Amino acid sequence: MVLVISQQTFDEAVQENMNDLGLSQEEAVAEAIAQFESQGVDLSQIITDPESFRNLSATIKKLAEFQDKRLTPECIELLHALKKECDKGLPHRVQAGKDGAYNVILDILLKSHAQKDITEAAIKAMVSLMTKQPDLLDERGVLVILSNLDKGEPETQRFVLKWCKECCVMHEMNRQKLIELNIVNKLSKLLKEGNSHILRDTLLVLRALTLDDDVRVEFGRAHEHARIIATETLTPLIGLIQKFQAEDILVNDLILTLSALLVRNEFCKQVDEVGGIELISEVVTAFLNNDKVVRQCFKFLKALAGNDECKVHIIQKGLAPIISDALNAHQDNVPTAVGGLSCVAALCLRSPDNSKALFEAALPEVIIAIMKKHPNDKLVQKTASWAIRNMVSRSRYQNGHFLELGVEELLKNNLVKFKEFEYDTKAALRDLEVKVDLKEEWTGKGGKITSGTSLSMDRK
Repeated sequence: MVLVISQQTFDEAVQENMNDLGLSQEEAVAEAIAQFESQGVDLSQIITDPESFRNLSATIKKLAEFQDKRLTPECIELLHALKKECDKGLPHRVQAGKDGAYNVILDILLKSHAQKDITEAAIKAMVSLMTKQPDLLDERGVLVILSNLDKGEPETQRFVLKWCKECCVMHEMNRQKLIELNIVNKLSKLLKEGNSHILRDTLLVLRALTLDDDVRVEFGRAHEHARIIATETLTPLIGLIQKFQAEDILVNDLILTLSALLVRNEFCKQVDEVGGIELISEVVTAFLNNDKVVRQCFKFLKALAGNDECKVHIIQKGLAPIISDALNAHQDNVPTAVGGLSCVAALCLRSPDNSKALFEAALPEVIIAIMKKHPNDKLVQKTASWAIRNMVSRSRYQNGHFLELGVEELLKNNLVKFKEFEYDTKAALRDLEVKVDLKEEWTGKGGKITSGTSLSMDRK
């Protein structure tokens, strides 16, 4: 079990080393660190530099004095100093939080009003303070975030958005508070304004609100949050892709955000109705050699294929050769190749017409080439098995061509190398009508389970 101590305990140990052993401060600190580490104590949240600790505490105390007096330029200098200390690491941020820095900064923000320089310095300090410790946020802080999103210049809004994002990561209750107080409406307004200076930060907050990463909460509301956000933002997001179609970084973030919101059939249909499929076709064509943009387009198309009508429209609107070309262009990039193979698997699932179009677009050659290029990558081989199975399961005329390309040897090699997804590999071999031994895990007779029964299947 990992042991933890307080900052006070560490400081007292250093002082004892200086008093009892006659060590210098530097030697006393080194001795204290060695003592605690030998006892298995976790010092990751302890400030081991006494001078830095004193500077941090003194800065917070001086800032607290402004709660009762007029804000001056000295306040900005102190806020910069606090930010600098917090940027040194988590131990400094944790100690600053214990010393009351959150409330001190918040009080300054509430007093700063039209003093733009002080407001921005305070928000920057707050972002540094709350990075990886979102528990500090309270109702007052939420209201300050919302009020500063409504007013202020884009530069101020940008730092408020960064603060908001830090509050959302790993904290379900913060996300719920912000949603309940209608932050989505304010973020939607920022999207409609289309200011490229703050667009990426706005998108970051939207995605952070859809996370489900707080292990302390048994059931989060990620799906519900995505539904609320999608209702207000899908159409503006499509419009922004059109507006910034030539800017790869913004397009990448916009498509990533769209993909996170396609959690219901009607949203997929809505994107289709406003020209989303044609737009993605244009984006892939324009950025064919940009692996990040292509990867996000694959994810988007996979999400859109969750709607059966959209899945058909994707191919009907001519994306089969575009998908094939894009996947072929990025054979060397594992994440993009995996994204493309997953997209193909989704498009071909229970859709022989889609499979036929992709087959005619030379997808089998691309899939086999990727498998040969990354023989030891588990994710590549697994997603390739899915793509192959879904392409041939209702289109057995494709089997001969796949077998001519050498797919049987590749899949049988995977059976030996990758036991963890043996089922996926065997399923692909089965639908390719290759002889494969399967295990019948349940006979369905008398409720008894019998494992290990061998079934030799030669589906010809």
